[in-house]
Amino acid sequence: MARKKIARGLPPFPSRLTFKAKKHKGAELLEILRDIAMANQQEEPQVFYPIREVARHLRVPVSTVSRVYDALEEEGILVSVRGSKTLLQGLSGGRHLSVLGFIGMPALTSSFVTLQDCRTFFIRTRRELRIRGFAVATVFYDRAEGQNGRLFSRIDKYDFDTVLWHQPDRAARETVPQLKDGGVQVIGVSDRWFPSIRCQYEVQRESAIVSILHDWRANDAITSVVVVRGIEISEAKEELLKTLLEEEGIAYEFKSAGDQRLADFLSSLAEDKRRAFIFPSTAAALFAFRAPEALAKLMSRARVLLSGGPASFPFAQVPDVVADLVVVDWQLVAEQIVSDLISRKAFDRAETTVFEAKAHVRAPLIQYAQRL
Repeated sequence: MARKKIARGLPPFPSRLTFKAKKHKGAELLEILRDIAMANQQEEPQVFYPIREVARHLRVPVSTVSRVYDALEEEGILVSVRGSKTLLQGLSGGRHLSVLGFIGMPALTSSFVTLQDCRTFFIRTRRELRIRGFAVATVFYDRAEGQNGRLFSRIDKYDFDTVLWHQPDRAARETVPQLKDGGVQVIGVSDRWFPSIRCQYEVQRESAIVSILHDWRANDAITSVVVVRGIEISEAKEELLKTLLEEEGIAYEFKSAGDQRLADFLSSLAEDKRRAFIFPSTAAALFAFRAPEALAKLMSRARVLLSGGPASFPFAQVPDVVADLVVVDWQLVAEQIVSDLISRKAFDRAETTVFEAKAHVRAPLIQYAQRL
């Protein structure tokens, strides 16, 4: 007997969708399906597109679509019926009535992809929000979207109660006033450089960096330091490092690879055993991605500080070497923020809550770095 087809009120799935970035299909697919779902919500629940149908139309793995459906289910947009189908929640279901609040988390795509600490913040905070009864959605954006109100339009359509913005940038400065005018409460979380808006929470790394500089001088007689530059340069971050190095009486210089091959550049650095190296977050991400073996070799020969936290090695085995790390307890950060959201202290707090990073000296990198 033929299986009875389940009626579905949704229009045919659009088959001509394209992805902007091949490497980040999961994040883009989440945005695409969320937009389709919210555009087609009606008062009552209705059957949503089968996972295999979406995978076939878009020519992506079924596992990728399945992960996106799981994320949409956690957000309260979809609900799965075991062994049967996936439903699109109805508007009459009262999504906001069953949760403490709907939290939006804007994420700069380039930072999320390349910086391990950034990803860890989002992973831990989203998990804690959902465990404690909040619905949460991540909105990925690029730097240009802060102009002309484009990012505001994307965020506004989700009807968030609160926006939790990690490391607010220029896009935040353009977008936040519009959100506040619409009654959305915005909470900023600052880390590593000066934020563009007032932040209720701040991660400080200075004392951890100073501890590592002390150790360099006391135990390795370090007399000079090279601060390695990546593609992006933060003047504020460099000024902070200059100040800390000068206060310690350590000579320093800033170097970039320029036209050299990255591996050759790193090989040329380890000539002086009394020289140590500081890799800010963007530089660490660049060299871990494009010259992982050369970076590991440098770490095996000299003291190396990763001031932005552990680096990920996307296409290489995490090397069995040690490095000096500035480590943030992101679980503690997530729990504090979510607790303050529940108690409303996050909105009423006049002072900034500070989280101090810790220095992990000669830490085995393999215990900290994520393999993507």
